[in-house]
Amino acid sequence: MTAINMREKLHQYVDKSDEKLLKLMYALAKEYNEDDDIEYEFTAEDIERFDQRRQSRLRGESKTYSVQEARDMITADSE
Repeated sequence: MTAINMREKLHQYVDKSDEKLLKLMYALAKEYNEDDDIEYEFTAEDIERFDQRRQSRLRGESKTYSVQEARDMITADSE
């Protein structure tokens, strides 16, 4: 896929996206365009959320996916 095709497809995703995807893409683009010298530090709230997710996973309460399942979901969305 050429850069022009990727750009067009990305614009389509943005045009159809919900707020969650917009925030994700914005954060990614912002981080990519900032100085490499800036280090990100997780907040106490971030760490607490990570710990809650980990505990949920260890208790078997959260859904996980195999590599193949993840690939299938990703490629299904891009077709």
